[in-house]
Amino acid sequence: MAKKSQQIAPGQMALDFSSKVDTLIEVKGNILDALHTRPETFAPTENEFEACIEIAAAIKKAVRDSGMSRDQLVDAINDYFGRTNDGADADPPTCRKPLTINQLNHYLSKPCEYPIPTYYLFAIHRVTGVIEPGATIVAAAGGQVATSEEINLLQLGKLEATLDEMRRLRSELKGRARR
Repeated sequence: MAKKSQQIAPGQMALDFSSKVDTLIEVKGNILDALHTRPETFAPTENEFEACIEIAAAIKKAVRDSGMSRDQLVDAINDYFGRTNDGADADPPTCRKPLTINQLNHYLSKPCEYPIPTYYLFAIHRVTGVIEPGATIVAAAGGQVATSEEINLLQLGKLEATLDEMRRLRSELKGRARR
């Protein structure tokens, strides 16, 4: 008995999955490429000065990648922490003195003499939207940082693989039932 060819009914809408699938495949490929280009092992820092330099370089990269100027970064950090001169001078103080551009320049240009306080990393990550400084710290321990988008795409890829396996098993079971 000949199989009937499957055709779309004249009134049925065609669904365009190709663009979404192509996008998923491209992004998944980018993630896999990024994972493979990262070094598997990391050389330990020689001393604390080298660690300060690496963190300062990562912060500089984050600022560059965000498109912000250092002045904008200073203002954004002060806004993030709610720092004002009035708040710092209050009794009791409600915040620390605002960060100045000179302080930031010292942290970034002379990191061995002026190591940046760790709490600034929270603000830098938040206001720049770039996770480079944190990724540098995690990389020192051999770890990797994934963004929420990357995690969602990896989970989507796992779901797709599971669905493919379910379809394969379903076809296999239908084939056995027909025998």
